[in-house]
Amino acid sequence: MLKTAEVTTSIQTVTALPDREPLTAVCSGSAAQRIVVIGSGPVGMRFVQEVCKRLPRARIQLFGNEPFQPYNRVQLSALLAGEVGREDIDIPLPSSDLFPHFEFSIAAIRSIDVAAKTVTDAYGRVHGYDKLVIATGARAHVPNIPGVDQTGVYTFRNLKDTESLYTRVARSRHAVVVGGGLLGLEAARGLQQFGTGVTLVQQGPRLMNRQLDTRAGALLLEKVEALGIRVITDSGVREIFGQGRVTGVKTRAGESIDCDTVLLCAGIRPNVELALAARLVVATGIVVNNQLQTSHPDIYAIGECCEHQGKTYGLVNPGFEQAAVAATVLTGGEANYLGSQAVSRLKVVGQQVCSMGEVAELPVRRFQRELAHEDRGQDAYRKLVLLRNRVVGAVAFGEWPEMNRVQEAFQSGRRLYFWQRLLFRLTGRLWSNKDASSIAQWPGNAIVCQCNGISKGALIAAADAGATRVSELQSCTGAGTVCGSCRPLLSQLVSYQEPAQKEIGWTFALSACLAALSLVLLLVLMPEAQVASSVQADTWFESFWNDKYRKQVTGFSLLGLSVIGMLMSLRKRVRWAWLGQFAYWRLLHIGLGVVCALLLVFHTGFHLGSNLNHLLMLNFLAVLVLGASAGGIVALSHKLKPSNSRMVRKLTTWLHILVTWPLPALLAIHILSVYYF
Repeated sequence: MLKTAEVTTSIQTVTALPDREPLTAVCSGSAAQRIVVIGSGPVGMRFVQEVCKRLPRARIQLFGNEPFQPYNRVQLSALLAGEVGREDIDIPLPSSDLFPHFEFSIAAIRSIDVAAKTVTDAYGRVHGYDKLVIATGARAHVPNIPGVDQTGVYTFRNLKDTESLYTRVARSRHAVVVGGGLLGLEAARGLQQFGTGVTLVQQGPRLMNRQLDTRAGALLLEKVEALGIRVITDSGVREIFGQGRVTGVKTRAGESIDCDTVLLCAGIRPNVELALAARLVVATGIVVNNQLQTSHPDIYAIGECCEHQGKTYGLVNPGFEQAAVAATVLTGGEANYLGSQAVSRLKVVGQQVCSMGEVAELPVRRFQRELAHEDRGQDAYRKLVLLRNRVVGAVAFGEWPEMNRVQEAFQSGRRLYFWQRLLFRLTGRLWSNKDASSIAQWPGNAIVCQCNGISKGALIAAADAGATRVSELQSCTGAGTVCGSCRPLLSQLVSYQEPAQKEIGWTFALSACLAALSLVLLLVLMPEAQVASSVQADTWFESFWNDKYRKQVTGFSLLGLSVIGMLMSLRKRVRWAWLGQFAYWRLLHIGLGVVCALLLVFHTGFHLGSNLNHLLMLNFLAVLVLGASAGGIVALSHKLKPSNSRMVRKLTTWLHILVTWPLPALLAIHILSVYYF
């Protein structure tokens, strides 16, 4: 027989289910509605949490059909592998003190009476509702294989399955896992913990064939086989051998494999039986509209059991998004669910894997291209799929610090420019800044909150207007109030908007920058020094700018300090601890700028030169002005608006670097012209 439980488990004590009290207005508005939720999985619990957050006194009754407190199904593979404990996967129930009208019942719902607006549980009790939310999830798909009903054949979908497998693996010699998706891979790894031999059979051409392309699948295969797991692809299990108990399997290629355990991880099927019996519209899943309503306006469906615009999702994040939208609608808000982007960011056998959009079995289209970069030393592989230079798919094997921004580019259909494509081919990065994963580096029109279409620019404007906390940003803009997946980005933005700390030596830096700007003004505005008509009228200043020897001293000093200053600018890219804090190097760089400005006065005598010398002088002055401006902004950053100071600081710094580039060539031409001609 197909096993679902093999050991006795501790069952949470549940008191007898009380008869529902008559509907009374416990609070105003929609909180007085009786909301019944069928399904206590992660999606059902997320819906409850979202409603409680919006209406703490809402009347909610949650039904679960497993004899456990609600738990995180996503963590079952980690529980099987012994990486987390049983209590670590529990999802806390709402506190009865804070949410007095919430009730959790362990009782399977057997039927829905749409006309009477009631549900009947396994104990025969009838419960009325005003709004009903179906979050029944999905069950493991059991292929029609001869011998599948024998002892030793398991599914891996719930906590009972996990406990059964945990007990079984201690005495299992060899297990065959059917299915090379995420669940199959994690289950195969978990089965190894007691030295059980594992063979994984994948029907597709590669592991995780729906999420990974050929190269990423090959890299994952190497990692899995390095763990000691045998992998067979492009195959499947044709028959399970045994006389009531599993003794082996036969693959579609004709190979016989001896084993005593078979674990089926071959996909899922939505649980739609309740909806079918209630005569709701059902296709693959329970059909819902943009408000997650079924064909009956008072009944909603969310998670793996529902179908929206012809799609069902087997991932938890779309379910969370649906739960948030449904909670918003049921509590009187306005929200539309427009579908979820196919984005998977997973930890597979200890390796970071990410997939979004179209990455495999791509259609043939004009203006479509694929860009790939691989670094075997770092075990990193990245690929982008572009259509008319817009990101329509991406896959990564290994860490990719830019992933947040890549995901935003994918979700927004952002165009990549030719230099970004070139940079990606050469380095595997799309943005030159090492901090490209930070929201601070995103463009202003980048969408941060996908549910409500809130851009970074709108959030910055709200922050500048005084919204300095995540809760205030949410209240002002609505960002992060639906699914909540963008809240970490809001936290980043809030910290980015916090006033900067005073820079070390900011008063010296500001004074030095003002001194440098004053010297530049003197050079531009002061009349050119004239040669005295008599030796006796020669001034001390003329003895510097007009004396050949001293002119060489000031000139070569200026040259040397300029070179040192340019080399010091590389300090920011060098992160050796023994070099000390960067702030002190910045102060030294600013001080050198002031000395260079002073030497320029004594070297030129306020003469701006002509031809190439004039161009050199203008270049020097531009370097000094932009450098002093950037330094001044840094020194005053704690007194300015964070967004404004960072923008101006970045602009002046890059302009300072840009105008510095021609300086070495102009200096070389100047020296050559003086000594050669």
